[in-house]
Amino acid sequence: MAVDVAAVRSSEATRAWLSSRAAYWGPGASQAGFVETLAEFCEFAGKMPDEILSECLRPSKEGGALVLRVRARRQYIDAIERFEAQTGSRKAANVVRSFLIYNGVAMNPSILP
Repeated sequence: MAVDVAAVRSSEATRAWLSSRAAYWGPGASQAGFVETLAEFCEFAGKMPDEILSECLRPSKEGGALVLRVRARRQYIDAIERFEAQTGSRKAANVVRSFLIYNGVAMNPSILP
């Protein structure tokens, strides 16, 4: 699946991530290459950013709040680890983890030896 970087950049989830990240770290914080890295992961996973989030979060039965789908989160944790192994870059994997964390999906990668 070829992924268009512009489509990744314009997704609601990506815009929320970049906006939240800039609000936390300040507007001068480097985000160079972040969207391109996320696009690489999207191509690897075969899903767009909004699809990834909708698999990990669902509306609660009571409405309003979102509930974490634990099985989907685990699948993405594993996918990120495979992506890290393929790219040989912990930094790239951390960019993807950042995307999920800033969108409300808790991540807990394995601890480095």
